[in-house]
Amino acid sequence: MKQNWQKAVLKHVYAILIFLGLSFLFCSPVLEGLEIRQTDTVSWQAMSQEARAYHDSTGISPLWTNAMFGGMPTYQIYMSQDNYTYQLHRILTLGLPKPVNFFFLAMLGFYILLSVMNFRQWVNILGAIAFGFAAYNPMIISAGHDTKMFTIAYMAPLLAGILLTYRGKYLIGGIMTCITLCLMVTNGHYQIVFYMLLLCLVIGIGYLVNAIRTQQLLPYIKATLVLLGFGLLSVLPSTVSLWTTSEFSKYTMRGGHSELTAEAGQEGDKTAGGLDKSYAFNWSEGKMETLTVLVPNLYGGSSVGKLSAGSNTAKAFTEIGVPPAQQEQILEQMPVYWGPQPHTDGPVYWGAAIIFLFVLAFFIVKDFAKWWILAGCLLGLFLAWGSNFAFFNYFLFDHLPLFSKFRAPAQALVLCQLLVPFLACWALNDVVSKEWDKKALLTSVKQSLYITGGLIVVLFLASFGQSYMAEYDEGLRFYQQFFSGNQEVMDKLLSALRADRASALRLDAVRSLVFILIAAGLIWAYLQKKLQAGYMLALLALSVAVDQMLVASRILNSKNYVTPTDYSAAFAPSPVDVAIKQDRDPYYRVFNTVSFMSAMSSYHHRSIGGYSPVKLALYDDLIKYQISKNNPNVLNMLNAKYVIVQGQGQQGQGQLSYFQNPEALGNAWFVDSLVWAKNADQEMKTLDSLPTGRAVVIDERFKPALNGFTPGKDSASKIQLTKYGLNELQYRSSNSKPGFAVFSEIYYPAGWNLYVDGKKEDIVRVDYLLRGAKIPAGDHQVVMKFEPRSYYLGNMITRWSSIAMLVLLALAIAFEIRRGAKAQPQPAVK
Repeated sequence: MKQNWQKAVLKHVYAILIFLGLSFLFCSPVLEGLEIRQTDTVSWQAMSQEARAYHDSTGISPLWTNAMFGGMPTYQIYMSQDNYTYQLHRILTLGLPKPVNFFFLAMLGFYILLSVMNFRQWVNILGAIAFGFAAYNPMIISAGHDTKMFTIAYMAPLLAGILLTYRGKYLIGGIMTCITLCLMVTNGHYQIVFYMLLLCLVIGIGYLVNAIRTQQLLPYIKATLVLLGFGLLSVLPSTVSLWTTSEFSKYTMRGGHSELTAEAGQEGDKTAGGLDKSYAFNWSEGKMETLTVLVPNLYGGSSVGKLSAGSNTAKAFTEIGVPPAQQEQILEQMPVYWGPQPHTDGPVYWGAAIIFLFVLAFFIVKDFAKWWILAGCLLGLFLAWGSNFAFFNYFLFDHLPLFSKFRAPAQALVLCQLLVPFLACWALNDVVSKEWDKKALLTSVKQSLYITGGLIVVLFLASFGQSYMAEYDEGLRFYQQFFSGNQEVMDKLLSALRADRASALRLDAVRSLVFILIAAGLIWAYLQKKLQAGYMLALLALSVAVDQMLVASRILNSKNYVTPTDYSAAFAPSPVDVAIKQDRDPYYRVFNTVSFMSAMSSYHHRSIGGYSPVKLALYDDLIKYQISKNNPNVLNMLNAKYVIVQGQGQQGQGQLSYFQNPEALGNAWFVDSLVWAKNADQEMKTLDSLPTGRAVVIDERFKPALNGFTPGKDSASKIQLTKYGLNELQYRSSNSKPGFAVFSEIYYPAGWNLYVDGKKEDIVRVDYLLRGAKIPAGDHQVVMKFEPRSYYLGNMITRWSSIAMLVLLALAIAFEIRRGAKAQPQPAVK
């Protein structure tokens, strides 16, 4: 019994060691002390700097930041919460460094799925490698989409929990479903979660059809109720994230219409409570482009790729006289992608052998599951095609709840990335585990070879009729200026680049065909009894690893890593940043005209710009109609005390410089008069010429809150910020008359409260997106507090439900161990 136990455990230990070895091999620069540099992670560190520093210095969990777009909730940036289930995530990733942890967790999760299916051990390992190194993974890792990658990694064990439950293992299946879905939601990439829930619906329908067909409705109903119950429970530890996100989204550019009826494209292009269609369906996968899952360089690879010194483009540069040293730099940044998307970091490649086995599954796998797997794959494809499959996706955009909240539909291919290797491994396991008529099985192998190999041959032959043109090609006109605008130079470069694109396609077509032939050849050798099953599977796993890791290394390689010193240098302040920080009043804002939509200014200053795909809709409107026009009155009301420019001042032409804006209005001020606007359009129009230091424009909807109030002020009237905090602002006001104060703070009604000497007063939206309030005559303490119920009550629910879930998990594990011990055969009594 002891030997059996050791054997059962050791095989998993060996698998984990293989996953660790491959992860470190692929991410070997971390062993040299290097760090991966991810664009989005750098941006996150910049935009969250104020919140993180505030938490470190005060111990208070910040819920608001003024570092971006004048101010916004930190819910999507940095939010402390008491979700203890996240400790499970830390345990599962073993404290591994980035990006080792991503690949390891992805392989571990898929290994769990295949182990649940009781597949052969080498099949489990092969499938885990195929899923872990699918090309989309290094693509999003290199970009810094950490939450997306972790969410994807938990898709496979979630599927395992669902399948266990439908196979009658209600407790362990329900708990696994609960925990993995909880971890998916906790990691917070809701678009991937949404796609996975759609797949769960497909699975449920598939099992329903089978239950009706086999007259097993009662077990189906029981399993479905278990899954629904555990599924609802899984959401509770993420209550604070979901509640605050749901509340916040209503006020963001993703959550609703602009209030401006005159906004271009508003009518007919946007679903109520969602994104513009044109924005949402950017990054729609091309239908033919989907075949990069089989031939990675079908469309050239990455938008910014490397060409070799022996490429046609390199030869063209030599012919037109570009020096070799300069050529090397240029060839590192060539627009080799020529597909339909705005840009991409690489192909979505799943492995040629995996596609071959996937096709084989439809000939040899007899289980009904292959049909819901096919349906799930088709769903993923249709969603990923986005605007290229408009009648389907536009209908969902207009009618399916939450669908209009998400963009970049190509991400839906993660469903296929999960299901294709799953069914491929099912086929491979059936090959070595079932009794077969050898001739019939060989026929199926040949048919699969003809289909996949034949498709590659068709793509190869079709490559001779392609134009290989892309809109990115115009970027090469930059080099034309060095040759007196010679069109012949341009034509030569374009011709060379397109020849390189064609060459890349053909080489990868041949490459994919080779790996398919290796897979088919290994299976043939096994069927001919020239190879034992274990050796065949191990060699096939090795082939898959080599194939997919090589393609993955085109996307994520040593060039993505930097030393810790170089990484920190990205956040080093410029001379302009250093100079502005000398200001003794730290509560100003900065208008960076050079990189307004960059998060880096937010690292050093409170910026009126920034980067966020979920900025407040009101602020998005202000950017379009006022800030982009450099309206000085609007910049003044935003307290833009410093303006960063380029090519001016003492720094010299082409260098960053800055100047101080003496008209910035400060943190708060009293106004002389109120100007009423009939609607948001008139309110925005009034801002075009409103002297914001003396008057304020207010939408008439807020009239009841002011109840005929007329503001007053004297020459000595003032209101000053006395204490700055991210969740609380304190002011001291002095005015001989009842006055109306404007606060240079962004209006957000879901949590901000105002107290005058401890008494709660109304906050009114003024100047389209600032806060205003009546202040009584005399001297008063005015306090603004951010007190969102969604956070405080939500975090309490998160805390206790996550504790309950961990207790439930511990009890389930104890129950399974006890049940397993009882099931062990007892020694005979002598």
